[in-house]
Amino acid sequence: MEDGRAQERLVVVGIGASGTAIEALERFLAHAPEMPGVAVVVALQQRQLVDEARRLTILSRAAALTPAPVAEEAPVVPGRIYLLPEDRTVTLKQGRFRLGPAAGPDGRGSLDTFLVSLGADQDAGAVAVVLAGTGSDGTLGVTAVKEAGGLTLAEPQGEEGPSASTAEALADHVVPPEQMADRILSYIRYLRRGPRASREAEDGGAGERLIRIATILRNKTGHDFHGYKQNTFLRRVHRRMQVVQVETVEAYVEHLRAEPDEVQNLFNDLLIGVTQFFRDGREFELLESEVIPRLFSAKGSNDQVRIWVLGCATGEEAYSIGILLRERMATLDAMPQVQIFATDIDGRALAAARVGRYTEALVRQVRPDRLARWFVKEGATYSVVKELREMCIFSQHNVIKDAPFSRLDLVSCRNLLIYLNGELQNRVIPLFHFALRPGGFLFLGNSENVTRHAKLFAPVDRRYRIFRRLESATRVLPEFPLTVAADRRLAEGAAAFRPRVVEGSLARRAEQVAERYAPAYVVVDEAYDVLHFSGRTGRYIDPATGAASLNLLNLVHRDLRLDLRAALLKAGAEHRTVKAERTAMGSDGERRLVTLVVEPVPGTDNPPSFVILFQEGETLEGDGTEEPPPSFLRDEHVQRLESELRLTRERLQATIEELESTNEELKSSNEEYQSINEELQSANEELETSKEELQSVNEELQTVNGELGHRVNDLGRANSDLKNLLESTQIATVFLDNEFRVKNFTPAVTDIFHLIESDLGRPITHIAARILYPELPEDVRKVLRTLGTIEREVGNPETGSCYLARVLPYRSIDNFIAGVVITFLDVTATARAERALRETQERFRRMERIVPAFLFTADAALHWLYVNPRFYEHTGLEDGKALGLGWLSVLHPDDVEENQRRWHRAVARRETFEHEFRIRSAAGTYRWFTARAEPMADPDGTAVTWFGSCTDSHERRMAEDRQRLLLAELQHRVKNILAVVRSVANRTAEGQTSLDDFVMHFDGRLGALARTQNILTRSPDAATDLAELIGEEVLSHAVRDGGQVTLDGPEIRLPQKTAETLGLVLHELATNAIKYGALARPEGRIAIVWRLYGRDGDRRLRLEWQESGVTLLPTAPTRRGFGRELIEQGLVYEFGATTALEYRPGGVRCVIELPVQVLQVPSRSGPAQHDMIVDGRAVDGRTVDDMAVEADDAG
Repeated sequence: MEDGRAQERLVVVGIGASGTAIEALERFLAHAPEMPGVAVVVALQQRQLVDEARRLTILSRAAALTPAPVAEEAPVVPGRIYLLPEDRTVTLKQGRFRLGPAAGPDGRGSLDTFLVSLGADQDAGAVAVVLAGTGSDGTLGVTAVKEAGGLTLAEPQGEEGPSASTAEALADHVVPPEQMADRILSYIRYLRRGPRASREAEDGGAGERLIRIATILRNKTGHDFHGYKQNTFLRRVHRRMQVVQVETVEAYVEHLRAEPDEVQNLFNDLLIGVTQFFRDGREFELLESEVIPRLFSAKGSNDQVRIWVLGCATGEEAYSIGILLRERMATLDAMPQVQIFATDIDGRALAAARVGRYTEALVRQVRPDRLARWFVKEGATYSVVKELREMCIFSQHNVIKDAPFSRLDLVSCRNLLIYLNGELQNRVIPLFHFALRPGGFLFLGNSENVTRHAKLFAPVDRRYRIFRRLESATRVLPEFPLTVAADRRLAEGAAAFRPRVVEGSLARRAEQVAERYAPAYVVVDEAYDVLHFSGRTGRYIDPATGAASLNLLNLVHRDLRLDLRAALLKAGAEHRTVKAERTAMGSDGERRLVTLVVEPVPGTDNPPSFVILFQEGETLEGDGTEEPPPSFLRDEHVQRLESELRLTRERLQATIEELESTNEELKSSNEEYQSINEELQSANEELETSKEELQSVNEELQTVNGELGHRVNDLGRANSDLKNLLESTQIATVFLDNEFRVKNFTPAVTDIFHLIESDLGRPITHIAARILYPELPEDVRKVLRTLGTIEREVGNPETGSCYLARVLPYRSIDNFIAGVVITFLDVTATARAERALRETQERFRRMERIVPAFLFTADAALHWLYVNPRFYEHTGLEDGKALGLGWLSVLHPDDVEENQRRWHRAVARRETFEHEFRIRSAAGTYRWFTARAEPMADPDGTAVTWFGSCTDSHERRMAEDRQRLLLAELQHRVKNILAVVRSVANRTAEGQTSLDDFVMHFDGRLGALARTQNILTRSPDAATDLAELIGEEVLSHAVRDGGQVTLDGPEIRLPQKTAETLGLVLHELATNAIKYGALARPEGRIAIVWRLYGRDGDRRLRLEWQESGVTLLPTAPTRRGFGRELIEQGLVYEFGATTALEYRPGGVRCVIELPVQVLQVPSRSGPAQHDMIVDGRAVDGRTVDDMAVEADDAG
C-alpha cells in the first residue's frame, strides 16, 4: 500500500454545516484522523453567525488538513480543507473547482449543488456528510452521491423519525459527528483494497449469486427483482458491499441472511429515484402544450380523464402533472372529472407523497407563481393544496406482477424502464398499449423508447419521448402478471441474470433436423404458415398471384403442391416422417425430380410444427428443341410418363375418394360448426376482454380501496382527535339539521339543555333549556338563510353563569349546508373579569380626569404609547400627536438633552426615572413639571413598559425660587442693616459727652430703622408707602390733634433700601425739629410735600420738608453731624439724589429730589414693580454703606 500510495484515487468529503449548529462541525473535525488521499470541502450556511476568526479556528482543528482557498479551475488537492464561498456556487468537474453565481440567501442550495456535482465527478470516491442545522439543503445531494455509488452520512436531527425525503432518512449511516471520521476512514480503506466483487462480475461468477440475492429480496419484501437490469442491480449490490465493507458477493449473500435489516437497506437502495417537480422542463412544456389540451378535447362534465403515473416515488411528478391539468381545467367551461393514479412499490415514499409536504430545496424548480398558487408555506416546508392532493390516489403497485389500470388517457412512466432488462421492457410496453384508450398518450423518460413496438405506438415527439397509442391490426392481449409469463420461460425463476442457451427454441430444433439432410428446408406451423426459411429455397417457391400469404401451399411451386399437401396431411395424421419421391418440377426450362420429406418437429405436438425438406434429384432431359432421341429412349420416356401418370391417377383417385367420404360428413356440420365457431370466437374475445377489464377494474378497485382505507384510517383518527378535543376542552356543542333536529351533542351541553342520548332526532325547541335563549329558533333560521355566523351572550339566571352562544352553518365535505352547529362557551369568569375591567377602566378614567397630572406609558426608547387627555388639553396638541416622540415637540429645547440622558440612564440601571422639565402650554408659555416613571418587567427581568406621570411643579418651583431670592435678600438686608447700625453707632458716638447721650441718640436712630423695617415686613412686596413712612417717623413725635404736621403727595412705593435711608433722613429731621425746630413749641408747623415731575425719560420725586413758626433764626451747626452728612452725601451717593438743606427764618427747609428708578410707583390699575438699585451705586469705587462705615470711623 505504501508503494501504491501515489496511485491512490482521490476521495472528496463534502460536508454540509450551519452557523446555527457550528459545534457539530467542530466535533467532526476534532475527531478527524490523518486520511491520506482525502480532501475535505465544507459548505457553511448562515456563516454570518460565525466570525472569521472562529471559522479559521474551527478549520484548523483538523490537524492533518491544511486550509486552502477555492478558486476557479483550481484542482482539489489531497490533505487540504476548503470552505466554499458564500457568494458563489461551486461545482466539481474532473477534479477541479468551477464557480458560478450564488444559489440563494445564507448559502442555501450551495450544498446540494456541490454534492450533486461531487457524485457525478467522483463516483465511489464521493462522501457526503450532512450535519445538523442545514434544513432541507443536502437532500438532493445525498441522493445523487448514493446514486453514484458513494458513501453518505448524516447527524441525527431529533427524536422523531425522519421522513422519506430528508437527508437523515437517505443516509447510509446516521451517527454523531465524532463517529463519522472513523466510518469514512474505514470506507476508504475498503475502497482502496480493491474488493474482488468487480473481478467476480467480470468472470461471470456473480450471476448465480445475484439470482440468490434477488430471491432473498423476493422472499423478504415480496418484490421480485429478477427482471432488474443486471448491471444496475450489481452496481447497487456493490454500493451496499462498500457500505458494510464486504469484499465478495458470496459474503454479502451470507450477510443478507444474517442481517435482516440489510435486506431492507438494499431494497431502499434499489428504489432510489432521482425525482423533482417538472423534471426535464422542456418535456413538461411540450406535455403542457401538445398533450394536455388533447386529453380534454371532446370531454364533458360527465366524462373522466384518467392518468397513471408509474414510479411516482414521493409524488413530485404526479403533482407536477396535476398542476398542468388544473391549470388547463381553469380555462374550460365544462370540467370533466380527473383522476391521477400514482403508483410505486416503496410504501414509505408513498406515505410522504400522500402528505404532500416538501422542503424548500425540493420545490426550487417550481415557478414562483405556481408555488404561490398550488403550495402553502408552513414554516420551512411547502404543502400541496388540498384540491391537488385530492386529485391524486397514491397506491402501492408493482407493474411486473399487478394488473394494470385501464381506459387511461395518459401513462407517464419516466425513468422506470431503464432499470428493467430487455425482456421485461418488451412485455411492459404492450401492457401500456392495453391500458390506454384509443389515441391515449405514453410519456417516457429521455433514455427510454418504444422502437421495438412501432405497430403499437407512434411518436408525437420522438426527441422528448411522447407517443400516441395506435390501433394495431391484431389485438394485443398482454399476459399479467408479467412474472407468471416470464416464469413459464425461465426455470425456477433464475432467468434474468444467467446467460440463456436457446436450445428449446423452434428455430434451433428445426436446424438440428435439417443438419441430417442438409438440403433446403422450410418450417411451418399447424396451418402450414411459414415460420422459417432456410437460405436455398428460392427455386422451390413460386407464389400464386393475388393477396400475399405465408401459407406454404400458396408459396410452393405448382408442380409440388399436390404431393406436398398429401405428405403434410399424412405426416400430421400419423405423426411420422413422410416422403413424396421423384416429383417432377419444371424450372428454368428443364424438369427436375424432387423428393419432398415432411417430418414433425420434436416437442411440438400441440400444436404441431413441420420441417419440409426439398431433396433435389436428377434432371429430366429434352424439351423439344434438340434432335429427337433414339426410339429406345423415347419408349423408356413414354414408359416413365405412363408410370407417373398412373401413379398420379392413383393418388388423385385416392384423394377424390377420401375427399368424397369426408366431404359428405363435413357438409352436414360445416355450416353449423362455422356458425358455432364464429360465435365462440366472438364470445372468446368478449370473455378475454372482460377478463382483462375485470382484472384492471379489480386492480383499480384494490388501489381505490387501499386509498379509501388510508382515508378511513385518517378519518377515524380525525374523528377521535375531534372527539377528544371537544371533550377535553369541555365546549358545549350541539349539532342540528335543517329541521332543528338534534344530530349530535357533546357531554358538556347537558349543562345547557336537558339532553339525553334518546333525544337524538328530536327538535331542539322541544328540549327544556337551563338558559334564557328565546332567540334561538330565529338565530338558526337566519344562519341557514344567510350562511353567516351569529354570536350572542346568554345566561343561566339560577347559577349566574354566562355563555357565549355561537351559531354557524354546518358544511358537509362537498360544501352542502346540512344544518347548524351551536357552541356555548362558558364565559362566566371572562364576563366577571370584563365587568371588573370595565369598573377598573371607569375608575381609571375618573381618576385621570380628577388627578391634576399627565399620565403616560412609554417603551425603553422613550416612545410614548399612551397619554391621558389632560396632556392634550394643556399643550393644545391634536389627539395622537404626542405618541412616539411627538411629545418632545412641547418640551423646552434646553431640557430635551438632559431628559434623554436621564431616561437612558434609568433604563440601563432599571431604576425609577425622575426628572423636572418645562412643557409649553397651548398659550405658548412654559410651566415646570416633575416626571416620574416606574418600569414593568417581563419574567426574564427585561423592562418592557414604563408607567409614569407628569405633575405640575411650577408653583413649587417658583416658590422655591422666591424662597432662595428671599433668603438672599434677607442676608443682604441683614448685612446692610448691620452696616447701617454700625455707621449710625459710630456717627452717634461722635461728639457725645456722655454715655447717656449716646444711648439716647442711638436708641432713637435704631427706633427709626426698626419702624422702617416693621413697615417693610408688613408689605407683601418688601416695599413701603412714602406717606406711611413719614407718618411713622414724624407724626409719632408731633401733636396730632393740633395739626402740627401736614402731608401732601401722591401714593409712592419705596423699595427697601430707599425706605431705610429715607427713614433715617426723616428721623434726623424730626429729631432736630423736636429739639430745636417747629416741634419744640406748640405754634410750630411742618409741611411735608412730595410730587412727581418731569418727562418719562427723566421723571423725579421732589420731597420738600418746610418748618414754620420758629421765632428764633436757626443757625447752621458748626460741625457736620450724622443727619446732615446723610442728607448731603448719603442720598447723593446712594441714589443719585439732589438735596438742599437750608436754615431759614421760621425753620429748616430741606428739599430732596430722587430719580424715579429707585421708586416703586403704582400704575393706574394698581402697584407696579420696578427694579430697584441693588447693592448701591459705585462712587469713586466705594458704596454708600462703605461711606457710612468710613464716616463712622472718621467721626
